[in-house]
Amino acid sequence: MSDQLPSIEALVRQLYGLGMVQRDIGRHALAELGTQGFHALAVLQLYGPQRVSDVAHRLGVDLSVASRQIASLAAEGYVERREDARDRRAHMVAVTRSGRRVLRESHRRMVAGFARVLDGWSDEDVNALTSGLERLREDFARLAAAHTSPHKEAA
Repeated sequence: MSDQLPSIEALVRQLYGLGMVQRDIGRHALAELGTQGFHALAVLQLYGPQRVSDVAHRLGVDLSVASRQIASLAAEGYVERREDARDRRAHMVAVTRSGRRVLRESHRRMVAGFARVLDGWSDEDVNALTSGLERLREDFARLAAAHTSPHKEAA
């Protein structure tokens, strides 16, 4: 592991720099939504109608943060609140037609923006980056699940 530290430190520095990429995406591709709104709307599109607490859990944010994001999306007409058929005291949040449209358009602009930036990259380079990021995300998710699992195995 100690032999890997310089490489890992270089990776961490590059990941810090991805903040610039996220800001650029938020400024251009996700103009109507911002990155937080995009992620909240994408969760609802992917998983269907959910309670705000479920959205917060899927995003890994505090309930108050998700509530603000959902309120902002609702004010723009991108989501709607519906009564939860299983528990009439609770509400579900669902993507509206307008929300699906803005999500598609934001995604289209994001892909176009990346296509411009990656124009000189080979398919192999793009696929290698994609695979590496997917592996990193999956390893972080697996580690997080192991730390939060109530049935952790004794070491």
